[in-house]
Amino acid sequence: MLRVALGIALALAVGAVATAIPALGAAELQAMLLGAVALAALGLGLGAALAAAAAGFAWLLWPAAAAGTLGIATLLRALLWFALAKGIAAAIALPRVDLVRLASRLRGTEVVARERALLLEEMSHRVRNDMQRLVGLLQAEAGNNPVASGALLQAAGRIQVLGRVHRRLATRAGSDAVDSRAFLEGLVDDLRAALLPESGIALTVGTEAHPLPVAIAGDLGLVVNELVTNALKYAFPRGKGGIVRVCFAREGEAYRLAVSDTGVGLGQVRLAAVEGGSGMRLVRALASQLGGRVELRGGEVGGTLCLLRFPVAGPGRPVPASEAAAEVPLPTERRSATP
Repeated sequence: MLRVALGIALALAVGAVATAIPALGAAELQAMLLGAVALAALGLGLGAALAAAAAGFAWLLWPAAAAGTLGIATLLRALLWFALAKGIAAAIALPRVDLVRLASRLRGTEVVARERALLLEEMSHRVRNDMQRLVGLLQAEAGNNPVASGALLQAAGRIQVLGRVHRRLATRAGSDAVDSRAFLEGLVDDLRAALLPESGIALTVGTEAHPLPVAIAGDLGLVVNELVTNALKYAFPRGKGGIVRVCFAREGEAYRLAVSDTGVGLGQVRLAAVEGGSGMRLVRALASQLGGRVELRGGEVGGTLCLLRFPVAGPGRPVPASEAAAEVPLPTERRSATP
């Protein structure tokens, strides 16, 4: 009601000002009253603008009515002005109402998004804590059960890996995709800190930056962990030093992950140990889940090279038939060697 009163007052004030200026004619008065209607629509809404239009219509008729000279021509001009004023009011006020509603919805959406982000962060924190407690329980049980200690410690290691991957994926700032370079470099940093203290082995990484869906990035992180762990376990016996290199790049319609080392190479003993281990079985299962394939072979200058190729389009599309024998130069490489 207050807005309606303000709209009427605005129109009457503009009409009084225009009438007080002798040089202004009827056309100028009508234009100024239309401006009052537009201001009311813009600042006060449709109801106030229609009230201003009605007040302007009455102002246009009042001089002739007061003088007793109101005729058909004057009435028609005032009616045409009133119709134009209502059209202007609607044209300005209705989109304004839609914008106000949209802004209100956006504010509500932002609140919901913030609440959801906080909830997801809390859930992620609880999951990491639960994983850490489970790792502690398995390690404690391994100390109390020498017979099953190996299997228990291996299970604890797998959960620690899931925790590292989960932590890296949880820092993606709400996006549905993960940058492959940031994710793999961070994961390799974690592996370097956890697996290479004072080992004399360098762990390097060179990756291209590609957006990966979260599920694919998670599987890729598990594969990297298993292949790096296998290389450290089998390639460098008796404290032998060397280099393990992780590379990730896109080749046409497929991604290519290569984990190579400068270790002892693929002898029969190592090949049997790697192929028969649970780690390689997990890698092959993850590769199948990604729609890709794994190849294990000797490196070009010694050591071992393990290749994983999987389609960019996802598991539903087969890997291109082209061979992935040659390594592709990568744009960046990060290297860290421990003394």
